[in-house]
Amino acid sequence: MHSKVRVVGCGRQSVTRTEDENSLSISAQKRDLQYWVDTPGQNRLIVGWALDTNTSGTTNPFKREQLSPWLTERMDEWDVLAFPRIDRISRKVRYFSELLDWVEDNGKHIVTVDGSLNTQAAGGSAVAKVLSVLAEEEHRKIRKNVTNGMRTLRELGRFTGGPQPFGYLSVDSGDEHRILTPDPMYAELLLEIAKRVRAGDSTYAIADDFNRRGIMTWSDHLRSIKGKPIKGVLWKPATIARVIQNPVCVGYQTHNGEIWETEEGEPSIIADKAILKLGEWEAANKALASRTRLKKVRRRETACLLTGIAICGSCGSRMVCHHTTKTLKNGETKTYRDYRCTARNRSVACVSLSSVSETELEEVFAEALMDAIGYAPEMVKMVDPGEDHTAELDQKRQRLNKLETDYAEGKYDTDAKEQSYWRTLENLTKKIAELEARPVRPRMVTFQPTGRTWADKWKAMGTQDRREFLSERNVRVIVWRDPMPDVKRGAVVHFGNLKEFAIAGGVDGAELSDWGETGWNVPEHWMDPVPLMDPEQRAAIVATYGTVELPETLKKVRAKTRETFPEAASVFVSTLTTAA
Repeated sequence: MHSKVRVVGCGRQSVTRTEDENSLSISAQKRDLQYWVDTPGQNRLIVGWALDTNTSGTTNPFKREQLSPWLTERMDEWDVLAFPRIDRISRKVRYFSELLDWVEDNGKHIVTVDGSLNTQAAGGSAVAKVLSVLAEEEHRKIRKNVTNGMRTLRELGRFTGGPQPFGYLSVDSGDEHRILTPDPMYAELLLEIAKRVRAGDSTYAIADDFNRRGIMTWSDHLRSIKGKPIKGVLWKPATIARVIQNPVCVGYQTHNGEIWETEEGEPSIIADKAILKLGEWEAANKALASRTRLKKVRRRETACLLTGIAICGSCGSRMVCHHTTKTLKNGETKTYRDYRCTARNRSVACVSLSSVSETELEEVFAEALMDAIGYAPEMVKMVDPGEDHTAELDQKRQRLNKLETDYAEGKYDTDAKEQSYWRTLENLTKKIAELEARPVRPRMVTFQPTGRTWADKWKAMGTQDRREFLSERNVRVIVWRDPMPDVKRGAVVHFGNLKEFAIAGGVDGAELSDWGETGWNVPEHWMDPVPLMDPEQRAAIVATYGTVELPETLKKVRAKTRETFPEAASVFVSTLTTAA
């Protein structure tokens, strides 16, 4: 039998607080527990601590990081679990009862130092279960009050807490609540991001540029404001995308990922001044959404130029660059670098796996690209989204229909709810009338010269930037194995939406009549967009190639460009070289 009662001091805190903030701080709980243990004449001894921070009251005690080891592998080291008060044990009746049953089955006890619980006393367990019910009910009330309070703050356009969104700082609104105001430096940075996205810059290029310029990320900027050490976090393309997609750019309040609307049917404004105008934000997001992103491509400087751009003509699978090092008979080592179809890795059937030397394919591509557009002036595409309220009108009408349906089904069954219904109905009707009266301005697309040629731009870009540039414009290199008799490999370079930029750069229309694709070692009729109607010509092609039909992969790539870029829908072709 032990000379002293062995005690584990247990505490819990939902959110980490400063050491001296209030009695719920971990240090205050530990102090109360130590005072209880040191009470003269009680013969108690602290053998360990289980102080769980950032732990909800609804967490199962058997899953709490600090407490759970004392209930498993260390259960023989103690006699009593001591808590400051009952709500520090659990706010869930089910978990509380589970812990009470466990200590009873294992000859242990639970005590709260405020005197409300002691399982060693007669009827202690029964009292504890009653108290646990009260603790859970208190938790429900707290959650309801918090939910109602958050709703009120959203209605008032007040900051509800949490991380400060990019470009905004939380400040006192003057009514004991918080509101967002632009951070001078990062508001300018947000304006730059929006402008560059609208101009066609990739999120990768923007992130890379910010890293080169040594600009701190938003999270590090907030740490520096608070006097905390920065972590040196780097900008990432996904970070840039998330920044510009957030409605808070135009000052809108959000809840569960959706823009929060007031009873008047208007977005709740959470910022005292929006950084972006609505048109600027919408245009940037349309530009971002319209791009074809590179998927599952490893971001590393050693990645090959056409990874994610080159595809197999036989099955349409991506081609990736393989680097294989072999030792020759003379002892020298040689590295072979080639693009290969990935069908086998993806368990896709491919009747003719494509493979071509990295150097050969990239030289063919570079020559085709520079011949097509290298001499033309570089143009930046600027999109003015215009003014069209159709989407907002549809949203308001749908909300009005739902409101009237809910009223007809009796969901507004109290005086307060019915008053809210009539208020909302009046405001929605008024808002719809206002939107219907607003003018409609068409979308405008303009191109601005940068003062350099596309060849200059190409030379200035790194491998990653080049791949982003090509992918976003649906540029593709389609590679075939044995495309013609006695020819081992061939390709079609498809220029996607680059035709639009060539037109804007002033390339003559006559030149464009044979522009949009280049063939290398492929049948000439693949490059002819006009169906071959001459019987003798068709017969000669069938005799040589077996069919006049175009490869399905080539058809799909052309269709993708027509679908994604209507302005560059027509397919124009030329022939670079054709092996006999």
